[in-house]
Amino acid sequence: MKDNIFLIQGAMDIEIEYFVSQIKSRKLYNIDGYEFYEGSINDIKVIISKTLVGTINSTIATIIGIINFHPNIVINQGIAGAHRPDLHIGDIVIGKQCCNINAYKMPSKNKGEGSNPFEWEPNKRAKDIKNSDLKLVNIIEKYLKDNSSNKIYTGILGSGDVFNREIDRINWINSIFENYTEDMESIGTYSVCDKFSIPCVGIRIISNNEILLEKLDKSVAIELQIILINMLKELKNK
Repeated sequence: MKDNIFLIQGAMDIEIEYFVSQIKSRKLYNIDGYEFYEGSINDIKVIISKTLVGTINSTIATIIGIINFHPNIVINQGIAGAHRPDLHIGDIVIGKQCCNINAYKMPSKNKGEGSNPFEWEPNKRAKDIKNSDLKLVNIIEKYLKDNSSNKIYTGILGSGDVFNREIDRINWINSIFENYTEDMESIGTYSVCDKFSIPCVGIRIISNNEILLEKLDKSVAIELQIILINMLKELKNK
């Protein structure tokens, strides 16, 4: 059976730097401003992609990565904010699904009538929930629960170009989408992989929880990369 080629994404340096440090025979490609590191980790073919922050960047970087490197599996990973009170910094969420939490239609209001975000309704793009590859999700979930001391959850990743810090707004979004997390990239990856029919999965480690006043800790991004490197062996021939 042919080994899989993994396209592994992170938006920021801290979300890819440990991966990059572990690559053997590393080659760097800068394609239209997007960085890709090709090589192997533990004899597994990988392409590490720095997507840059935001849904547009992740969309572009995923398209470039698929067209140029022909991966069999795409993993979008990194940090995320929590949208539930039972999630804490260091918890890991596997994205069985992903939704766009920043796509709304608004009621018509005249000048001077103000704006009320709680009256907004999710539009078609928000309702178009994207699915991970279920086989990948099941393998990853079992591996992480058996081999990681972190708490592991499987659910919906919320994604959009927004950094919500208002607790009422976070709770409102969660009531609509039932999402576990908030990030700015995964929906772009899921949407592109859906079009190209390439298996993908999002894996996010909680870096902050505004509901619990747990402040942003980006360093957990390194912890997730260490965990995922060991996990790749489970997916090599799947």
